[in-house]
Amino acid sequence: MRQRAEEKRQGYEAEEFAATDFAARVRAELTEELPEEDLGEDLADILANYERGSRPGTDEDEDEEFLETVREALERIERGY
Repeated sequence: MRQRAEEKRQGYEAEEFAATDFAARVRAELTEELPEEDLGEDLADILANYERGSRPGTDEDEDEEFLETVREALERIERGY
């Protein structure tokens, strides 16, 4: 019984590691796609606090494209694929 509990715990740890690794890869891809942006770690925070027109030299379409790109990355992380 103890062995089963340990195997289960290790399985959860492996899943957590895989999810964390996947999230890091998605963030790295996003950083490559948006090299001029300071994205930080919390993509949901970007969506919650982004002020349109706050990025110099961008218009409304570029703001929307930026937000959509971040949204898609966050959705990929949440889905896990």
